[in-house]
Order: sequence, then C-alpha cells, then structure tokens
Amino acid sequence: MTEVARTRGGSSEVERGGIAEVAALGNELTGLFNRLGITQSQYAYRVHLDKSAVSRYLSGRRLAPQEFVDRLVREVEEHVGTPLRPEAREAIRSRRLEALRACNPAEYELETLRGELARSRRDAERVNRNIEALHVLLEHKESEVRAVADDLTRLRLDWGAERTALARSQEELRSEIARLREDLADAERLRLEAERRGEELRGTVLRLEEELSRRRPAGGTGELPLDDFKRQIVAMTEAEDFPEVARELTEAAASRPLEEVAELFRWLWEGDLHETTVEAFATDVARLRPLGDVLAFAREVVRPASHDLERTWVSAVATRVTERNAATVYKGLREPRRQGDPMSEWVLSEALGRTQNDADAISLTLAALAGTDYPAKGGRAAKALAHWRTSDPFGLRVLVGLARNGRPDVAIAVLASAIGEEPGRRPRDTEDLQLGRWIRELDDTRIDVLFDLAARLDDVGLMNFFTVRLAYDGSPLLDRLFDRLAGRGRLDLLDFRSFPELERPLTDWRRSRRQ
Repeated sequence: MTEVARTRGGSSEVERGGIAEVAALGNELTGLFNRLGITQSQYAYRVHLDKSAVSRYLSGRRLAPQEFVDRLVREVEEHVGTPLRPEAREAIRSRRLEALRACNPAEYELETLRGELARSRRDAERVNRNIEALHVLLEHKESEVRAVADDLTRLRLDWGAERTALARSQEELRSEIARLREDLADAERLRLEAERRGEELRGTVLRLEEELSRRRPAGGTGELPLDDFKRQIVAMTEAEDFPEVARELTEAAASRPLEEVAELFRWLWEGDLHETTVEAFATDVARLRPLGDVLAFAREVVRPASHDLERTWVSAVATRVTERNAATVYKGLREPRRQGDPMSEWVLSEALGRTQNDADAISLTLAALAGTDYPAKGGRAAKALAHWRTSDPFGLRVLVGLARNGRPDVAIAVLASAIGEEPGRRPRDTEDLQLGRWIRELDDTRIDVLFDLAARLDDVGLMNFFTVRLAYDGSPLLDRLFDRLAGRGRLDLLDFRSFPELERPLTDWRRSRRQ
C-alpha cells in the first residue's frame, strides 16, 4: 500500500487499491455498477471485456478508461430508465480526473485540454447562434426603419402630431440599430477569439497526443505509477494471486513505456519472484512490443547465469522473424553479445529451424544477411543450416543455393560446419561415408557448384579436410573433385603429410589422366 493510500484512504476498498484517488473512483463506479443488479462476469460478457479487467476497474486496482466509465453510465441509465442527475455525472467525472492526475499527470493534462477544447467549441457555437440572431434582428429593425422612412416621405407636407411620432420612432429605431451593430461587432470579436483559442487548444492537444503516443506504444492511460505497480505485484504475490500477477505483468510488458519495462524487468530479475515469472515477462516483451522496442530490450536479457532466460526470449523473438524484417532483426542484435556468438546468430538459427524446406531457409538467410559480411568460420546460424536435418543433404542444398544467389561467403561458412573440421580431429569412416552419400543425392549441377566452392576455399586446411573425407567414399566423387582442383591449379596444396590417405588416390588419378 502506498503512502498516499495510508494518508488519504480510509475504507477497505481504498486500501485494496494502490492509489487513493483510483480506489475512490473504483468505489464510485462500484456504487453505480451495483444498480445494475448483475454479476461482474455477466457485465464483462455484455461489454466484451475480460472479467479481471472489470474487477480491477471496480476495485480501484486499475484506473478505468473513459470508455468504460461512459459505457457503465449508459448501461445504468438504460436500466433505471432515467438519466443520471447532473451532480452524479459531475462527481464521477471529477473522481476520474483526480485519479488520472495521480496516475499520469501528462494524460491528465491532455484530458483537461480536451475538456477546454470541447468548452471552446461550445462557446464558439453559442456565439455563432447569437450572431445569427443579431443578424436577423438587425435586418428586422432596418426593415422597420425603411418602413418608417416611407411613411415620413408620404407625410412630409404634414407637420402634425403623426409626423412627429413617426420621426421619433425612426430615431429610436436608428439608435436601436446602432446598438445592435455594436452588439454584433462584439459578437464577431468573441467568435474570432473563440476560434483563435480553439485553434491553440487543438494544436496543443495534437502535440501532446503525439508525444504521449511515442511514449506509450499500446495505449492505456490507467497504469499505476511504476513504484505503486511494484508494490501491487508484491502484495498480490504474497496473497498467492499468481494468475492476476501474470495478467498484470503481461499488460505492463505490452503497454508501459520501454524505459519502465526495462526497469521493471531489472526489478523482477533482482527480486524474489520465481524465475519462470521473469522469463514470462521477457517473453511477453518479445511477443507484444513493437520490433524496435524488442531489439532495444535485448541488452537487458544478456545477463550472467541467465541461459534459460536467453533461450526462452530468443525463441519468442525468432517466431517474429520474417523475410521482410530479418535484416532489421539480425543487424539490431549483432551488438548484444552472450558467451560465444552474438544474439543475432542465435535468433537467426532459431528462425531457420522453423523453416519448412531448403528454399525457405535460403530465402530467409539471404534476407537476414543482406548487406552484412559473414565470417568464414561461420556462427550458430551456419551450424544450424549445416546440421538441422541429418536424414538428407539439407545443408548441402542450402549452401549450394546460397552460392548460386551471390553469397559464397555464407555458403563457405555452412560448408565448414557441414564438413566438421576440428583441430586435431581425424576423419571417421561412418561420417565420411555419410557425406559421400549426401553428395551423391545432389544433381550434377549442384555437385559442380559444391566442388567449385571447395576448390576456391581460401582456408587450405578446410579444403584438405573436405577432400580427405571423400577419399573414404570409394566413388568417382573424389576424381571429380581432383578435376576441379586441377582446373583451379590447387592440387599442389593437398597436404599428404597431414592426410596420407590422399596420396594413393591422387597418384591413381594422375595415372588415369596420362592414359
């Protein structure tokens, strides 16, 4: 419970709320709601809201939006068959403004300005009606003056009492017309002033709306100040109201300003809440925030001893990766580094694991790495492409597709992962036979692209390792690779000292080529 609630709240309803003004509004709305004679569940169904939202608005744990208040007033008026008294409406309006000022001063200022703008418009409409009425009256009086003038003309030779009376009437009408014209001029000035004031207010409202829209991506003006919200979370946790805790945190992850979300995440991480609660909050940020916010939030997730947290967050981000946004995500996550690969590699590898076939994997990789250099040794994404499926040459088909589409650098990184070169490691019969079987499943065109890529490798050790693995296959594949290496002038780079298995096959190949 906040200090405000302790000093200004007296009832149990107020104490349940985080802020006295919000709880007081909840009390006002609860009294109004009770006149309907239905349950909160029924009302939630009627107005298409979650029951928990209705409960929070009526209990004062959350500031009710204006739409909710207006709908409740209409429902009660329809139920009782008569409009609320003006003083009752004003009490509700005042309560909500007080609660809004306590929760969000900026939104309170905006709401107040909107009220002033509405009053300004009403004033302008009233002045316009006055001007129209003055014009009508002025025309009428001027018509009377013209009629009197005509009568005077007819009686110009008569100096009797009737002419004197008409002259007096004409003078009075002229004086009245002069006053009406002054009133009309004043009304015109008031209209211009009202229009000027209205334009100023509209401009101020638009600027404030734009500013607040940048701060708050998902709307909602009813959030408690962050410190009060934390205390509310603690109170609900102590009461073991975990479903409500989860709902509140999900809404906060989606709607609060990003700086508040980051602060709340750090508070959750350092607090006593269960680790799954923290992971769920981070996942909600990844699922529900605009993509720019998600990328900015990545730095918060990279923390010591938080592998499970990172894994769940990365999986959530990966579900949002598409060809359209893949480059934005990859570039935006290159900086936050976990142990080993940058987070961009981790997210891309997860996204690639969701692709359905090698064509989709190639397209997503090309989109993600557009305009980005890729290291020859590759990273987690290259390993994912090389080894995602062990039942077919998926990785080989992907790297061939990447090479064909102008990314031989990425193809080489995938090839390095597919070959599996490791310092001090010797080829093993089972793996090398599997590699040969995979290559034979490719068509001739793909095999040519693959071998041309291997023959152009700057990493001579990798080239030797690929070649020696084919030596175990016992098929024409090795001779075909020797042909490609010879065409590139790279046969002399084969290392017989490190890989003596290559010397006999190469001797046989040279003998066959001399025949």
